[in-house]
Amino acid sequence: MFSTTTVQLHCNKQPIKIHLISTGAVAVKTKFRQNKYSGFRALLSFLSDKNFTEWLPIYVMVIEHPEGIFIIDAGEITEVNNKDYFKSSGFIANWFDKTQFKFLVKREDEIDAQLQRLGIVKEKIKAIILTHLHFDHTDGIKYFPNTKIIVNKAEWEKPFGDLPELYPSWFKPELIELNEQYDVFDKAKYLTKAKDVILVETPGHTYHHCSVLIKADECTIFFAADVCYSQQQLLNNKFAGNNTSNKAAQSTYNKVKQFAKNNPVVFIPSHDVEAAERLKNFNRYSLENF
Repeated sequence: MFSTTTVQLHCNKQPIKIHLISTGAVAVKTKFRQNKYSGFRALLSFLSDKNFTEWLPIYVMVIEHPEGIFIIDAGEITEVNNKDYFKSSGFIANWFDKTQFKFLVKREDEIDAQLQRLGIVKEKIKAIILTHLHFDHTDGIKYFPNTKIIVNKAEWEKPFGDLPELYPSWFKPELIELNEQYDVFDKAKYLTKAKDVILVETPGHTYHHCSVLIKADECTIFFAADVCYSQQQLLNNKFAGNNTSNKAAQSTYNKVKQFAKNNPVVFIPSHDVEAAERLKNFNRYSLENF
């Protein structure tokens, strides 16, 4: 449904490849994607909503970098199609996740199959970077028991909406503290020696949600995960219905826009149907132009 987009850029004049891969598709309640309310009123609003969005991508980003291969998030798996998939998480979570979302995930959509088609072997992966702990971003870790998996320590210690019953039994991520600063982001961590792949805290969707910035020579690729559902939502200052705090989300929006004023940015939310087109035409679609 959503084909892989690959672009070649440069970091410090060295070539890198970026692959934007969709591990299937998801549809959510329309008022889950965007809601004028927050908190309990938003919850009531989208629970009573009868309408679903169009199919949206579930993006994972693969970075072929001089220091190794990095994968941002792990995407979804076919088991999510099973009617009993969420039962281990209890009655409420089972009911909620079965009624508020629809999934379309085939075996060939899963991250391991897509990496194989790209010719990328697991042994060459330096790390998987999880932006947050929601299941559509973590389910694919099942294929990487021997790969380093990085999580913001604060996200791990205070998650929101995670379903740990779905984690593999071996899952013990490397917890890192975001104790550095990068530009407008006061909670950041450089993940490469070249300081060109940076994990930054972008709260709102969860308390300590993160984004990953790839500082290429041509532009900054801003993998925003669930900061918002689309670039247009960011530009219009509209919010999803399931944020922990719209105040925190607005602060994140302001930082993203401030950063984009001084840096050419290609903005890639995980579920934005237009994100692949922007990445493909990175020289024309930077956020500063909107």
